[in-house]
Amino acid sequence: MRRTVALVVLALSLASCGGGTAVTDVKIGDCFDDPDSEIVSALDVVDCSEAHDNEVYAEVFMSDSVFPGDAGVGEFAFDACFDAFEPYVGQSYADSPLDYLYLGPTEESWDSGDRAVLCVLYSADLSKLTGSMRAG
Repeated sequence: MRRTVALVVLALSLASCGGGTAVTDVKIGDCFDDPDSEIVSALDVVDCSEAHDNEVYAEVFMSDSVFPGDAGVGEFAFDACFDAFEPYVGQSYADSPLDYLYLGPTEESWDSGDRAVLCVLYSADLSKLTGSMRAG
């Protein structure tokens, strides 16, 4: 039986404040721990061999010229991240113990040209991941 995807909207910001790696510099395959806030500009990237909460598995770009609203970002991200899930994990979403969320643009970052959506894996039971979840 397919579980429901819990989407968490975390906003990308072009400016980095505090420590960590700017969200705009995070790459596919990077692992990181949960941020302390729903609005983030930097992430605490860690080596994937260490226990971690999340792994970036895709980056997709929205082509809308006008900000589609949080719901529009969510709809785009849900579909795009779902499509990227199996090629990265090597297992269908329904058969995997992993779930996904996304990091997407806010209206403010959109106005600065931000169109990136990062697709992020995490364990559906919220346990820590160890190693990369990339297939092969």
